[in-house]
Amino acid sequence: MLKIVSMIIMFELPSSWNLNNRINENKKESFESWADSTRYLSDQSRADNVVRVLSFPEVSPSGSVDMIKEFDYTHNLVTNDGEIYYAKKGAGETPATNEDFGGTGSGTGYFDMSTTAYTEAEADTYAEYDVSNSGSISGSIQTFTAGYPKTNDTGDTDNTGDATDAVSYAVNYSASAWNDTTVEQGCIHDNSSPVDASKLLSVFSFTSFAKTSSDTLKVFVNHAFENQ
Repeated sequence: MLKIVSMIIMFELPSSWNLNNRINENKKESFESWADSTRYLSDQSRADNVVRVLSFPEVSPSGSVDMIKEFDYTHNLVTNDGEIYYAKKGAGETPATNEDFGGTGSGTGYFDMSTTAYTEAEADTYAEYDVSNSGSISGSIQTFTAGYPKTNDTGDTDNTGDATDAVSYAVNYSASAWNDTTVEQGCIHDNSSPVDASKLLSVFSFTSFAKTSSDTLKVFVNHAFENQ
């Protein structure tokens, strides 16, 4: 009588198995999905975008904890005040103190995240952004990452919008900086305590996401200049 013995072999993958591939594949797939859905496909246009990188802990098959990166992409709108800022910078002039977004002298730019999405317009100021004075997330008003703004941002591979003819802005939020279940909007302004009249460099909306107290968050805003 022939006896068949079934054997199951259990094995454990090393903690480093395929982690980098997972991150790179996720980055590529996220970007291509966003680009395809918006028809935003030219090389120059790809450089003009907002990149959101949420890092969160995940338990690997071996039981170790790895930080996984989730990428998302969106457009931004440079406001009328932002255009004036760039025009003055291009002409070698000094922007006014209430419209200096971190590029000259003592000017300092700030990122600001909000729970309330809205339809952006070029004439917007902080009054439109901080809807009913209840949108801005406490703790999210933070200065740029050291070294920003800059062009040709090759120092951080997470910024897929970098280019030699693009100026990149960045912010790094630690896990403890703040957390919120609904993050839908962001902007750049020049005031640590903004008021309704505070001017905006740019404003952008996200696909709604949550940042927990275990997550870190990086946001890059890249302004590329088209042939005009």
